[in-house]
Amino acid sequence: MALVARRRMTQTWREATHEIASASGHAARVERAFDEALALGAPEHIAAYRALEAAECLVRVDLPGDPARSLAEAEAAQIETDGETPPAKA
Repeated sequence: MALVARRRMTQTWREATHEIASASGHAARVERAFDEALALGAPEHIAAYRALEAAECLVRVDLPGDPARSLAEAEAAQIETDGETPPAKA
């Protein structure tokens, strides 16, 4: 299982984070965190993940593939792009 930030193909990351956070009553907090992460230079998909993570609004999903893969590796694979390593959390 992994924690992921989800969006529909027709949504921007801002729209997706707002929709997800609104469902749990954390819209304002998540939007502030999203904007702060963007201001610090994070790509939109990582800003969305971190903002939703801080509000405990990520979705838990089963991942296909190697069952021996650790949860941390699987979660990291959800937010990394080719050749990019996300910045360490503070």
